[in-house]
Amino acid sequence: MSSKTLCAWVRFAVIAAAICGGFLCLVFPSWMKNILSELYGTQGSYLWIGYVLLSAVPCFAVLCLIWRVAGAIRFEKVFTEETAKTIHTAAIWLFSDAIYVFLGNIVLFLMNINHPGIVLCIMAGVLLLIVFGVLAAVLSRYISKAADLQEISEGMI
Repeated sequence: MSSKTLCAWVRFAVIAAAICGGFLCLVFPSWMKNILSELYGTQGSYLWIGYVLLSAVPCFAVLCLIWRVAGAIRFEKVFTEETAKTIHTAAIWLFSDAIYVFLGNIVLFLMNINHPGIVLCIMAGVLLLIVFGVLAAVLSRYISKAADLQEISEGMI
């Protein structure tokens, strides 16, 4: 596959994820407000909706960073320190979101506005955030090493 094609696929995936995430962020509050109000009261429903919407912010930030890496793919400038820093920033966003989702989930549970089954389901999401964060951190490290090697090899030529 050419770099242009890979870039197009990555950007298509980012757009699809952004559309799905945007749909959930726009529709979730209206769908869940009544259900959450019945279960936990009006204040509990607003806490839940705020918690969920705030947890989506780092995910959209990561999508923006992936878009930037797709540009590097298109121009075949992947093995640079700039790309490594971009991916490292994405890893930090993913880890911080995992911490926020974990702690928020526990706080909502301790406030008695969360169900134990939901706690377990959200922990699966936290694990997924950690896995993607680790993958991004590893990728960042090896892109940085590849950038160093590329700089050395260009210096020798």
